[in-house]
Amino acid sequence: MIRIVSFRKALLAGAAGALAWEVVLRLLLLAGLPLADIVRELGLVLVPGGADWAWWGAGMVLHLAIGALWAVFYAYFFWSVLAWRPVWQGLAFGLIPAALAILVVYPQLDVMQSSARVIHASPWDLVGRVSWGERGGLLLGHVAFGLVLGALYSHPVGYPAGKPPRLPLRARGPKRPGCRAPERPPFAFIFATGIEASYPTIENGRWRRDQMDATGHYRNWPRDLELCAELGLSHLRYGPPLHLTLIGRDRYDWTFADQAMGRMREMGLIPIADLVHFGLPQWLESFQNPEVPEALARYATAFARRYPWVRFYTPVNEMYVCAKLSALNGVWNEQKRDERAFVTAVRQLAKANVLMMQAILGERPDAVFVNSESSEFFQACCPDPEVVRKADFENERRFLPLDLIYAHPVAEPMRSHLRDNGMSDDDYAWFMAQQTPRRAILGVDYYLWNEQLIDTEGRPQALGELFGWYVIASQYWERYRRPMMHTETNHMDAREAPRWLWRQWHNVRLIQKAGVPVVGFTWYSLTDQADWDIALGEALGNVNPVGLFDLNRDPRPVAQAYRHLIETFKDEPWIRECPTLKELLP
Repeated sequence: MIRIVSFRKALLAGAAGALAWEVVLRLLLLAGLPLADIVRELGLVLVPGGADWAWWGAGMVLHLAIGALWAVFYAYFFWSVLAWRPVWQGLAFGLIPAALAILVVYPQLDVMQSSARVIHASPWDLVGRVSWGERGGLLLGHVAFGLVLGALYSHPVGYPAGKPPRLPLRARGPKRPGCRAPERPPFAFIFATGIEASYPTIENGRWRRDQMDATGHYRNWPRDLELCAELGLSHLRYGPPLHLTLIGRDRYDWTFADQAMGRMREMGLIPIADLVHFGLPQWLESFQNPEVPEALARYATAFARRYPWVRFYTPVNEMYVCAKLSALNGVWNEQKRDERAFVTAVRQLAKANVLMMQAILGERPDAVFVNSESSEFFQACCPDPEVVRKADFENERRFLPLDLIYAHPVAEPMRSHLRDNGMSDDDYAWFMAQQTPRRAILGVDYYLWNEQLIDTEGRPQALGELFGWYVIASQYWERYRRPMMHTETNHMDAREAPRWLWRQWHNVRLIQKAGVPVVGFTWYSLTDQADWDIALGEALGNVNPVGLFDLNRDPRPVAQAYRHLIETFKDEPWIRECPTLKELLP
């Protein structure tokens, strides 16, 4: 497992652990207990026969350095391996250097300070020369070290939600002036990727999971944009970080967005502007806040006014997933676990989406909306009536946010459920009265876990690719009859990713041949992601190899496969001129 390591945090935690060791042991030594004095032993190696202040100072510096090095080892190879609280992980780790100290290091220090020129002793004899008091001191010292290390080294990714980072004024590496996205016919089929921009909060709103920060995009954004062009991609799903841009009520900081959006325009790389991605600014709190829809609509107006050349928009990404993880599964943001909170979050997200589309159209009447949503499917495991009812209900729930933004009437059981959980008849009627923009594309995302089995206990279990994107996307097509785009997919196994890419592509080809208008395809995302396998629910820093490029910006095999796919099909007539896009874009 590759991990993102916070070196500064690890070094400070290791040094603090070593300092805690010294404080605890020094007090006990002063009390007269016959314990190991590791700082004295280290100091006398460096300054043999020196004064007390000399050996203590030298020994303490070396002790702190050793503690810091052990902490880096801990951060790379031990942190998050055990599903324990950080403090207990640190304690368990502290037993490893404790064993080495008792069996190897302390006996060797004793030998180094011996006056004898030759010592005839086996390793076990040397270990036997260490008294039980000294062994107890070493064990106690490492316990103190491990507890402090574990307590301080946590959250290697993200930052306190109330203390957002300062984005670098200069990105890493020079921009390549001649780098441009490939020239495409104006109505060409869309080949895209995306920069993962999730920024939900966890731990009751205290900690921000910012993927652009964790994956290094804030430092490497010019190179990231160039990688898209080098792959032959025409479009990029991209959203400036909302929580760092919408900094207050009608207050904006466009510093970072201006740089990235300006560079995309220079390169001819077409953004699909991803305005809201699983999170909110701190001042808006959560998706239970009734102020959210209007605030986001004003943000959409400001964004469209500032970047009038942007035509493609995803106002709110994956509303169903955002509402479910925020208000039903208790993972993000408000971290609620009840149906009423879920219905409230859905209403807020869907209303925000509708109002944002209207706001953008007010600035750019020919805007195109790519409403990306997770494609879900639930299968009953058995004919048990309750299991079947649960599966049927979840299969209706998955459509709910799209039903609202597309003014598609929900089934009567779902309407009753909405009414019972706080969505009034007036609220529902408002959605049904809205007119969906003509230029709206339904984005359907697909991953291995989108298909789920409802087991005998009524719990969903991931099925893997049982029916596939073709079958599930067809259900969305039959319900909404809107042009479609495969807007997200990837695979957690980098070795399997090229095969998965081609399977998804052939699903796209098959549904096209069945008469469904599909206008684009996306591998998501450009780079690997952090803690994506646990839905960002904890700040562990484990890297998931799902990107076209790793976090060093080196290509993965799927990048080569994607480039080959584009080269293979780019001259096909339906790729060079997509009839549905030709109808939508004028």
